[in-house]
Amino acid sequence: MDMQDFLFEKLFAGPRAAELYTDAAGCGFVTGAQRSALPALQPPETNSGFLPAWWYGAQPLTRVEATADGCRTAPAAALPAQALRDRRLPLWYKAQVPQRGAYLVTLTLRATAEEPEALLFLGRRRLVWRGALQAGECRTLRALTEVSPIVARGQTAPIEDTSVDVTLVGALSLCRLRIEPAACRMIYIMGDSTVTDQSADVPYAPGTSYCGWGQMLPACLPGGVCVSNHAHSGLTTESFRTEGHYAVLRPLLRPGDLCLMQFGHNDQKLPHLKAYEGYTRRLRDYIAELRALGATPVLVTPLARNSWCADDQYNDLLAEYAAACHDLGRETDTPVIDLHAASMADITGVGRETAKQWFYPGDYTHTNDFGAYRMACHVFEGLCGLKLLPGALPPAPWAAHPPLQAAQPPAGCTVPLPEGLGDAYPDYDTDAPLTRVGALELVIRAMHLFPINVYNDLYRDVLGHETYAGTVQCAAQNALIPPVLTTDGCLYPARPITLEEFVTVLMPAYAGRRTLGGTARTPAGVAPVAENAARLAVGEGLLPPDANWAAPLTRRQGAALCRQVRI
Repeated sequence: MDMQDFLFEKLFAGPRAAELYTDAAGCGFVTGAQRSALPALQPPETNSGFLPAWWYGAQPLTRVEATADGCRTAPAAALPAQALRDRRLPLWYKAQVPQRGAYLVTLTLRATAEEPEALLFLGRRRLVWRGALQAGECRTLRALTEVSPIVARGQTAPIEDTSVDVTLVGALSLCRLRIEPAACRMIYIMGDSTVTDQSADVPYAPGTSYCGWGQMLPACLPGGVCVSNHAHSGLTTESFRTEGHYAVLRPLLRPGDLCLMQFGHNDQKLPHLKAYEGYTRRLRDYIAELRALGATPVLVTPLARNSWCADDQYNDLLAEYAAACHDLGRETDTPVIDLHAASMADITGVGRETAKQWFYPGDYTHTNDFGAYRMACHVFEGLCGLKLLPGALPPAPWAAHPPLQAAQPPAGCTVPLPEGLGDAYPDYDTDAPLTRVGALELVIRAMHLFPINVYNDLYRDVLGHETYAGTVQCAAQNALIPPVLTTDGCLYPARPITLEEFVTVLMPAYAGRRTLGGTARTPAGVAPVAENAARLAVGEGLLPPDANWAAPLTRRQGAALCRQVRI
């Protein structure tokens, strides 16, 4: 079928309206039961991006009810009522289209009850509309989406995506749906996990879902502009090309398209991708190549982390990468959107604890839906300020609201933990002495800090080729190495660490993650340099006042302390 002749249209009313998706039909509603049965519905990258929380296994969570007004989602019989407390179930419809490209989606929905936070997502969880509806109110919405090949997580070759996914969240029924090809201006995005289309757990809550700002940007844009997000988790300026993502994006570009680039979070972990070396060189190459294709490159400085030191001073770990973007922009006359400055102003303006409302629970780099939406608004304002889009007011703010703590598996859950979600310290369960460098690694892991593979010759007895040099650099950048551990310019990384020395590393790091309450009385037997850390450890209930502070610590004991940390 010629793309211009393609038109998909469905009216959802009556008892036969809730047709479920099959490969043969190429369209239909999707529930958990189908997702488990049809391999085509498995990859999040080519589907809606809403995934059942791991502890449900293959248990279906939703069903679709057909009414005279349209189709709506409802909980499956086995889903416990408490699972839906402050969380919601999405209504997901999937339709195959003839080929890659942009499509205009027109739909009519009806509110089945008063709905203060109705959400419409297209593709892999890209928000295109957010609004409030009165009970019984109908609304017709139009939004653009795009389908293109994608290199899925763990794959080495692109897979074709030829479906449009429509997802409603809220007390809503889908009444009518129309999908047709569209000619529009495109915004392509290159970047890492802070930008990419992230999945969300079902039952869904925006505050406990990972989200990149690229998937929130469509909700900010005026009509006639479509987003194609090619950012992926873990990417650098180098691996975006070597892992095949640039090869997917490049043939899609047309003269007049915008291409936004935000990297840095992973580049700073690699010694050959320093800000003014490999990072800048690779961005400069992209700029030249994009311009040769007629596209307009735009540099976006890296999103700031919610990273602080124990003294409540903001710890800017990406300043050099943001500065490198500005310098490259001036050198090559490339527009720059300063997301780093805007996001850092947000974070420092409200402080560490309040800023957590914009980040996934326990994470200090990756935003939730509220935070990603806020960052997308900054990017939109930057595009308008640079006159790359017509000036317009940003959408209304999305105020963060509970739940802001991740859901937990029910008591007695028998579903096996997915790989990577088990105990964080299995390699520490030995009675071998905990060394100083082992303690630094342990605290970095407990605080969810990122590793650094660049080492700046901080200590005479730690050389750049040592496997743990990046650990030492990360610890230093986060102010985790107290003076008590260093003498004569040496760290003595293999020396066993005592309990009081360990708390001088752990507690300042912990205080950088959350506000701690210490005890007024200093525990007996603590050296003066460790008094404050010991008071914090006792006040938080990590250690008893009569602990043997001078005793060497084992790896098992260090891990046990870190398992008590709640960030």
